[in-house]
Amino acid sequence: MALDTQARGCTVPAVESGATAPGDPPAVPSKILQLPNWIFPSLNSIAFDQAGDIVIPAIGVETAIFTFQVPRGFNGVMKTIGNAIIGGGFTDGSGQLIWRILQNTVAMRGKENILNALGSVAAPSLIGGGGFIRILENDLISFVVLNTAIVPAGQIIAARLSGWFYPKDEDPLGIWF
Repeated sequence: MALDTQARGCTVPAVESGATAPGDPPAVPSKILQLPNWIFPSLNSIAFDQAGDIVIPAIGVETAIFTFQVPRGFNGVMKTIGNAIIGGGFTDGSGQLIWRILQNTVAMRGKENILNALGSVAAPSLIGGGGFIRILENDLISFVVLNTAIVPAGQIIAARLSGWFYPKDEDPLGIWF
């Protein structure tokens, strides 16, 4: 029996006889379903795990912790985030440090003013409590930090994003981003 791979979500055609061997129950047509690539990675997905750390920048300076580009021919999903300061002088939520995730030099909605450490670099948290952020072919993604009030004394700023890239032709036809 051959798989019909012409349509999205491969289908297995029904068996004509209704049974495959004497005593077997009649065969039932089956459809192999695939979850959307932004929910669960396909076999063709490539995991990524971007992390970096820098010495805290001077007050008033915004600095990239790391930057990466989505590969040509792929879209992607960011699923986990971690950001932290190692060293003293920081209070969560105070605005002393502002982390941002940039997509093509523009702050991503909901990630333009991160005032708290979200997870840690060693144990990142799920984005949005289990959500995700979609990224597109050739997007330039940067995790940046702005020091608004902490006097530099050798503190380390760290960040991490992880998820996967998948072939963009695996997106459903007509999907809107």
